[in-house]
Amino acid sequence: VDMFLDGANVERLAKMIKQQANLAQFIVVSLRRPMIESSERTIGVTQARGAYTQVLGLKLPPKKAVR
Repeated sequence: VDMFLDGANVERLAKMIKQQANLAQFIVVSLRRPMIESSERTIGVTQARGAYTQVLGLKLPPKKAVR
């Protein structure tokens, strides 16, 4: 969803999704750091050695606000 956005717009989109997450659940496919850092949970999917897929789920700690 954010592949062609610049960094500032990725951050704006991540903020918008986070605000709307009170009303709905979102599944976002992204490789962009600001989007991943703003998520509550992240699922990583990668091809492991050999011919199988490895799935890793992480629940990320809340990010502290910077003043």
